[in-house]
Amino acid sequence: MGNTGVLLLHGLFEHKGRQKINAEWFEKLNIQSHLINLPGHGSDVSIKGDIDSWEENNVAVVNGFKNIQDVEKKILFGHSYGGLVAADAVLKEVVKPDYLILSAPLFEDNYPKLIRNLSGPMAKIAPKFRSPSPVTKKNISTDKSVAEDYFKDPLVFRSLTFRLGYAITKAQDFVNHNIEKLSIPTIVLHGKGDSIVPISGCNKISKLNNVTFIEVENSKHEILNQDTRPFVLSEIHQWLKENKII
Repeated sequence: MGNTGVLLLHGLFEHKGRQKINAEWFEKLNIQSHLINLPGHGSDVSIKGDIDSWEENNVAVVNGFKNIQDVEKKILFGHSYGGLVAADAVLKEVVKPDYLILSAPLFEDNYPKLIRNLSGPMAKIAPKFRSPSPVTKKNISTDKSVAEDYFKDPLVFRSLTFRLGYAITKAQDFVNHNIEKLSIPTIVLHGKGDSIVPISGCNKISKLNNVTFIEVENSKHEILNQDTRPFVLSEIHQWLKENKII
């Protein structure tokens, strides 16, 4: 492998296996790739969609980077919830990657205001009470086969606890309040037709001088799992070249 490594963080309700195709793409570019299941996700957890505290995500990212060894440069890649985890970790200097790649980062969501307002009190009163996933076969991808596979995947789950929901809300508030402090070279790609994670959540980050922001036309949430994949990968490839990573 070359002198660069990337840690890939998956989205909410899913698992690291759904990022394997992207890890393989980086490997073909001679970039060492590593996948992790974020806390509350994957096959090794008893209660999916739940965490005791957001700190668990920070620990997971730190440990994930420890598995990328003997490289000069490190990239942090995050999709959706993974993008929020990545941005939060960078802004808190939990890890210090050289580059950041964000795919439809969860800086904003479409949960009803009532549920968002209830998440704080419910996190204290009934932390393990659950809220349903907003993901449907119609809004996840333009590719029907991707949607079918997603809902057949035994490791994909359909709800999250109010404790995790409130932790997400607090992380969103922190990232959106501090995003101007992001200083490393970053590329953000987001589908204009994303109804799960609104593209408007990227308004602040898109204006930063160190950020390349790409709006993906005719796209739903999973910009790397539909017919927009070649375009998205070409934009990432070009950005990698411009930053002399490849």
